[in-house]
Amino acid sequence: MKNTILNLLLVSIVLSSYSQTQVIAQNESKPNIIFIVTDDLGWSDLGCYGADLNETPNIDKLAEKSMVFTNSYAAGSVCSPTRASIMTGKTPAKLNYTVWSEAATGNAEERRLRGSKYLEPLTLENLPLEEISIAEKLKSKDYLTAHVGKWHIGDYMHFPNTQGFDVSVASSQRGAPPSFFYPYTGIVYDEFRFVGDLGMDADGKYFTNREGEYLTDRLTDEAMKMIEDAGSRPFFLNLSYYNVHVPIEAKAGDITYFKNKLSPEYHHQNETYAAMVKNVDDNVGRLLHKLDELGISENTIVVFTSDNGGVIQKYKDKVVTDNFPLREGKGSLYEGGIRIPTMIFYPKNPGKGQQIDVPISTIDYLPTVMEIAGIPNDLDNIEGESFLPLLKGEEAKSLENRALYWHFPHYYYAVKPVSSIRDGNWKLLEYLEDGHIEIYNLADDLEEKHNLADTEQLKANKLLSKLRKWKTNVGAKGIRLNPNYKKQ
Repeated sequence: MKNTILNLLLVSIVLSSYSQTQVIAQNESKPNIIFIVTDDLGWSDLGCYGADLNETPNIDKLAEKSMVFTNSYAAGSVCSPTRASIMTGKTPAKLNYTVWSEAATGNAEERRLRGSKYLEPLTLENLPLEEISIAEKLKSKDYLTAHVGKWHIGDYMHFPNTQGFDVSVASSQRGAPPSFFYPYTGIVYDEFRFVGDLGMDADGKYFTNREGEYLTDRLTDEAMKMIEDAGSRPFFLNLSYYNVHVPIEAKAGDITYFKNKLSPEYHHQNETYAAMVKNVDDNVGRLLHKLDELGISENTIVVFTSDNGGVIQKYKDKVVTDNFPLREGKGSLYEGGIRIPTMIFYPKNPGKGQQIDVPISTIDYLPTVMEIAGIPNDLDNIEGESFLPLLKGEEAKSLENRALYWHFPHYYYAVKPVSSIRDGNWKLLEYLEDGHIEIYNLADDLEEKHNLADTEQLKANKLLSKLRKWKTNVGAKGIRLNPNYKKQ
């Protein structure tokens, strides 16, 4: 008995010594960097951004010690383009990666067969291997680089390991899991789909002890294991949740809770979606607790964001979410499709919930991370700018004075091919089929209800000229007439 107690004490001392050594090494090293990228999470889906039905206490707590960006934008209105922009610091138009991977070559042919008047451009299916990624840059500074979760910017020959990631878990060539419940497999659009390396053991057998496991929980388990394995080495973790993309599936108990909470005055009316948001929040809480447990919270930068606006269409006869007060949702270049929730915990200057109104974009992450890590910016063809001054509490006039651009030459539900520019508080949309424009002053009209094209013609012409010049400079591809089109 005495020997057992003595052994336990020795183990405790060893573990404590290791933990203290890890903390000291971490505090003397470069900062760890974690990106938590959600899928299709709308701007107003979080409690700290005004959600009503949804509850996000852990994310709200993160916001209370972070800087909260109120004018944060996805560079694309759908997933793959934005994810490519995060990795490269380039707009989807410059990359010729303006639609999700599966639609890159299929949509144009499909529309031709339907007799459409216009054809969408053929765009890339995979992020080219020659593009330099965040992971590659950080790896050059001896960071351990890990990707966990959704990838969706390339097939198996373009997976995270080909873009500088040392570790890659649960990537998939497709954008959504067949199911959020183990074993994460199923038939979707007449093809068998699965989430890589999660469902089976090395012998190709299903894990019988994982029945009922929820995907986001598992991804967090894998992420925390990676953090522990990193030891004293600085790490970059790209934790990319599949939540809250369709299929809209959640744990039964959580669904019941939000169903009982539903109220007619709420903007959000989908109890299953609210349960999916809750699961993201639960797992953010678990991850942050792990950082505290390891004693590395004060040396870890945490970025929480989304890849585009929330889905406003129906799934199984129920509207998925509501981006109020923003107009429209995923796929659209109105604010509801591209404005995203973003908060960043920067330990050297904790934001304490401070709201930052300066517009930033997902193209800005690469140069920001490079500056944080002390990596010289030798990439002369990226479009993003570092917003590190904002994190330090300093002014960033270059960010305040620049324009942001979008280009979506595709069809998506009610969305038609469109380009857009935001310059200051002014925003213009150019529709590519007929060339008509809309212009809004976001300072007075966040909901984009009042098109000022007739009364602000000089402003509209100036913005349109800048937008078209940008499209020319980046080689943006447009729609084209269908030679086989026959007017009905």
